[in-house]
Amino acid sequence: MVGITGENPVEAEEIERVIEKFMAEPDVGVVLITNSRAKRLGAKFRKYIERRRLPLVLRIPDRHDAEGQAGELREYLQRTLGIRL
Repeated sequence: MVGITGENPVEAEEIERVIEKFMAEPDVGVVLITNSRAKRLGAKFRKYIERRRLPLVLRIPDRHDAEGQAGELREYLQRTLGIRL
């Protein structure tokens, strides 16, 4: 991915602040968050994935993923973008 920047927040409040910061950037189309960070937000994370405007906020699997989130991501992208992965 070209032009990708990232941060590595740990605490829930910091994770939320970073997501909000990226969402406020007009040139950002997708915000990726690892499954382990999304879990730290708990139910608060749902508000990000239920949004119907850009940027998309997507949870992606990481090395700590034991729940098979890759399948969830694939299904979400297929539904949202209309493409088969």
